[in-house]
Amino acid sequence: MWKDNLVGAGDGIANHPAWRKLDTLDCGEYAGERIIGGYNAALGQFPWIVRLGYIDEDDIDWMCGGALVTDRHVVTAAHCVQKSDYGPVLSKIRIGEHNSKTNPDCELSVCAPPVQDRGIKKILSHPDFNKPAFHNDLAIIELDAPVILNNFVAPICLPRTKEQLQTVRIGEKLIVAGWGKMNMTTEERASILQVVAIPVVSSAKCDSFGHGFRVGESEICAGAENNKDACGGDSGGPLMKIYDTPEGPKNYLVGVVSFGPTICGIKKPGVYTSTPFFLKWILDNLE
Repeated sequence: MWKDNLVGAGDGIANHPAWRKLDTLDCGEYAGERIIGGYNAALGQFPWIVRLGYIDEDDIDWMCGGALVTDRHVVTAAHCVQKSDYGPVLSKIRIGEHNSKTNPDCELSVCAPPVQDRGIKKILSHPDFNKPAFHNDLAIIELDAPVILNNFVAPICLPRTKEQLQTVRIGEKLIVAGWGKMNMTTEERASILQVVAIPVVSSAKCDSFGHGFRVGESEICAGAENNKDACGGDSGGPLMKIYDTPEGPKNYLVGVVSFGPTICGIKKPGVYTSTPFFLKWILDNLE
């Protein structure tokens, strides 16, 4: 029955050769039992969330996030990987972090393995990023060596069935997580991974950011609740949805944090790049 629900082969998705690699990996499952306005995530709750580290003088600044989709590929936002003649340079990917102040991380009587740091072999931004401005904000990072998969480091699932590839519905809650700013009045970022559920809202609510921006079918508009939001430091991180599968509930990557209002958590929504819309491009670049 599950196989019957896969999208048709003619669209270049169902029989894409990248699935051969993806099907060898357990995805979307977490070891835990259980952002602005967010709550501390449980240890191991989101084992696919990674941090992007940038060299700033002699220090590493973890300014963006991403999602592990294989043992060596990360999906993130294109604006997080753009090179600049000035400012920090993306140089390191950290996997398996929960609390940035401890390593290894422990919760109750359970300890995770130490974090895994990887260098970058290749970065591929979507060729139409910023065409027009602010759109197609998606990139793939290939690590310089595969990560070691365990209960606390594992890939998230990519959408595959008809249901998973359908447009998300207005009002449904999606999950976003990251180490971004904790509230609207401080620049301090979270030390413990934060998680919050936010509702999908109409595209019109995201069309008021100026710059002539209009949400298209390649984006999701979500948020618009006071003090619940993705914020600075969360860019590139995953927007997630749980689907039931024959193997049990699993987390799927439905979006990537792109941008939002300058002041976070003020009842204005944020814009997320839709991963179902770009699925073929993602699969094409996981070889």
